[in-house]
Amino acid sequence: MAGVAITLRYEWRGFRRRMLRRRQVRFYLTVLTLGGAFMTFTLPALLSQASGELAAGQTASIHRLLIGLCVLWLAVLSEGRDGNVTSQRLRRFPLDVPSLIAIRLLSLWFSPIVWMATIASVMSLSPFLSARHPLLGSLCAVLLFAATVGLGMSVSALPTSLSTGIVVAVVGIASFVSGLATVSDDWASYVRTGLAMINPGALVTTGAMAVTPFEVVIPLGTLALGGATVWWVFLWAFPRSLEAKGTRPSARRSRRVTWLPGRFGPLIQKEHRSVITILDLWMGVLPVLAATALSFSALGSATLRLSALVITCALNVNVTSNCLGLDRPAGLTRYLIFPLRGRDLLLAKNMGLAGAVAVQVAPLLVVGIWKGGVAELGAALIVAGVSLLGHLAWGNIVSVFEPRRAEPYGFVQGTDLVTTVVSMVLGGAPGVAVIMLLLSASPLAALAIAAIVLGTMASYYRSLGYAGASLERRFEIISRQLA
Repeated sequence: MAGVAITLRYEWRGFRRRMLRRRQVRFYLTVLTLGGAFMTFTLPALLSQASGELAAGQTASIHRLLIGLCVLWLAVLSEGRDGNVTSQRLRRFPLDVPSLIAIRLLSLWFSPIVWMATIASVMSLSPFLSARHPLLGSLCAVLLFAATVGLGMSVSALPTSLSTGIVVAVVGIASFVSGLATVSDDWASYVRTGLAMINPGALVTTGAMAVTPFEVVIPLGTLALGGATVWWVFLWAFPRSLEAKGTRPSARRSRRVTWLPGRFGPLIQKEHRSVITILDLWMGVLPVLAATALSFSALGSATLRLSALVITCALNVNVTSNCLGLDRPAGLTRYLIFPLRGRDLLLAKNMGLAGAVAVQVAPLLVVGIWKGGVAELGAALIVAGVSLLGHLAWGNIVSVFEPRRAEPYGFVQGTDLVTTVVSMVLGGAPGVAVIMLLLSASPLAALAIAAIVLGTMASYYRSLGYAGASLERRFEIISRQLA
């Protein structure tokens, strides 16, 4: 245990230095301020309402509260790899596997957001004091939270390709179910019924309000078995993750390295392969799939599809405002060998990202041609173009002045709330303006849309030059922040 304590002490110092060096303090302060305000002013009222309903035999509020906390735990565990010790670092320690597992679990509480989630989970146990079996209900809730944490730890311990496949599969299934639910009311009722049947919060309330021994054994046994399964997967996968090779792929020669023409072709292709590994990018598929599903019903319209394009670009804000996150100091140094200026490098990165966004919005463009013909296709291309250029124009500046380290097959740690809101507003404003002009049917709409397109292109060109020059000046600072 002495080795574990010493290792944790030094890892805590390392986490604190990385947090200060990468300017993550502002991010944590923003999240803690919002979370603290919620826990101080909103959560007590929700707990009081859930307690009153539970005393009356109603469980809707406590179900929503438990599911929300489970989602919070999963989001906290995917916060980033800097908040806890990774398998690559743990391999360096001369400790046995149980000690390394203890370090991996205890290091979760380096992050203050984990402490906030823990306090909220403890507070959520108070409504069960009004239940028929307070201790049994609290025990079931604790087992549910433990199973949720174990699920997040198990996914993180699995091989990168397998864990990414699991995340993509879950997102795909959720998108498919959401699309079915939006097509018709009949499907929506089926989806609600199915979700109610598999709701894990129902197991907790069944145990808390049990009348017969059968109602006690089933939820308690199900939660215990589910928790034991996910933690067994973690204990099985964790030693294998220590023995696995590094996640960085070995260099290999590709015959298609010059698949794209031009001087920037290989660099654009490399950036495209890198950016599609960021999970934030694939969250933009959700509004595309939902709008595509609605297009096959009476609720679908051209305005809805155009709005989905704007929303998709807005959901990519963490990627567009952090185009340097996947680079490392050694990789940035290699750029100095090339005859590239800062603006050329940013342009190549933007083009690689634009290719990924084009794949995202392709279903909407196809449906737009089918529904509205060439006219709607032209409108969709204009809205998508100005929205993407607007986000890239502001995102290049944020990428240079607030770079954040990103990991392949993971989510990008967002910047502070103010910068995120400003990025969404400035980036999405051109697309929203074009949609409003299209709906106005004004005789000057075409001229105004042309002015917006030219203004957005000019803004992007100006930001490219400014951000490129700033990148050349801040090269050493950016390298240290991404270390």
